[in-house]
Amino acid sequence: MVHAALDYLTGVQNLIEQVKETEAKKFAQAAEIMADRVAEGHLIFTWGPGGHSSIFSEDIMYRKGELAAVCPIYDANISLSHGAAREINGMERVEGLGKVIVEYNRIGKGDVIVFGSAYGINPVAISAAVECRNRGATVISITSPSFSDASTYAGAKHKSGASLYSVSDLYLDSKVPYGDAILEYDFLEHKISPVATVMQAILLKALLAETMVRLKEKGVDPFTWTNSLQEGGIEANSAYMNQIWGRVKSM
Repeated sequence: MVHAALDYLTGVQNLIEQVKETEAKKFAQAAEIMADRVAEGHLIFTWGPGGHSSIFSEDIMYRKGELAAVCPIYDANISLSHGAAREINGMERVEGLGKVIVEYNRIGKGDVIVFGSAYGINPVAISAAVECRNRGATVISITSPSFSDASTYAGAKHKSGASLYSVSDLYLDSKVPYGDAILEYDFLEHKISPVATVMQAILLKALLAETMVRLKEKGVDPFTWTNSLQEGGIEANSAYMNQIWGRVKSM
């Protein structure tokens, strides 16, 4: 009897083990950069520019226990909220849109942005990363180079052919395999059960945890959100929210 649920969990666990074996040094490097920027008064920008990757930033927005000095970028055009086919087949392939969104969020010199894109090929992601670097921001990406390198459909890629990892200052490898789905059974025609969004979220959580600890080591108490559903939660968050109101477009 097949236990697909357990097979999937084992598959994700194996990918996490691969990340732990190869990416520890990069987690440290990225977290050090991010902690330094927060200590200097900057916000950390995060963005999943494309389809399901928009969940990457949504999941850490105003979330109990998460670092509050974060500006999650959420743009409805580059999300599934206005139509999945519209976004995946169309909007994420509009190269100029990446620059517009970067400009709107006023990303500039001294800032750091963490991009999340498992496939790492869509034109909005590539053009946005290039624009951020041109403006003097540090670009960190959570992506899968092996997926990007195996992607051959030119219609879905940036005109330069570049992938997100190749235009980043530093990248963390999410280990997502080409094709995304990880379960294969002889009685099914195709592989099932994708892991891209799960792995992006896990790596971002790990990176933010490392960043918060490093901030404390630098003598900075990282403000983290309180659950606004518990008594006193809204009040606990309000003072910090007042500091970033207007700077964080998604708040």
